[in-house]
Amino acid sequence: MMSIHDVMKSVACVCCMLVISIALRGQVNDIKNKSAENRSQSSKERSSSSGSGNTFFFFDLFRVVGTWQSIKLQKAEEVKRLVSFETFLQGAVQPSNYYLALPRVRGNWGLFSTDFRFNYLAEDAQANGGKAADLSTFDWQVLQLNVITQRHLIGRIGGGSMYENFGNRNSFFEWTAGLTWMSESQTLNGNLEYRVAKDYNTNAIPRREINFNVEKQIFNTGKWRGYATLGGIYQRYYQSVSVWGLQAGIAVRVF
Repeated sequence: MMSIHDVMKSVACVCCMLVISIALRGQVNDIKNKSAENRSQSSKERSSSSGSGNTFFFFDLFRVVGTWQSIKLQKAEEVKRLVSFETFLQGAVQPSNYYLALPRVRGNWGLFSTDFRFNYLAEDAQANGGKAADLSTFDWQVLQLNVITQRHLIGRIGGGSMYENFGNRNSFFEWTAGLTWMSESQTLNGNLEYRVAKDYNTNAIPRREINFNVEKQIFNTGKWRGYATLGGIYQRYYQSVSVWGLQAGIAVRVF
């Protein structure tokens, strides 16, 4: 039969075990809780960091673009084309084969430009077996950036859409790059432009183009200036059909 002393020792041992067990359970739960808190905090920080990172990125982008635009506009008095509206009434001809009409308008505001052109191509009946044929496209350079803006030189790059106003009436993304050279008096100018439209689904090139012209000022009335233009154009459709012609027309600018 156990003595009172032995009973007391057993009770003390059980209590000690319970205390150790409770203490260990508390530590494990604390670790789990801390781990959960850490995960939660980490998620918040990642979310906060990601969100603030995007915010700062766009803020920096807008700030850079805004600064760039401000710098461009400060040159508007020296380089008047930077704030202007331009209209071009131009046509091209490959005698007895093709005739091109290329009316277009362009708006310029410092760093930014937008350019819309109607491209109408007609084939002479004799060159098409006695039957006349034509087609047209709408070419909108939604946004062009005037990255080079010096008194004698403007360079731009841009992107937009070429819309085929025939067949399935497909639309393709079109890139452009252009250079404009201007004389000291800006009465004699030269323009060079490159365009390429691509179907990114099939890798086809619906049209690749290079055109150039020289402008000679013919009138200057207040904010209006008019120029006679003379040059050439080469277009290649779907990497197989080439069209070229001598180009002439008139350009009018409002500053």
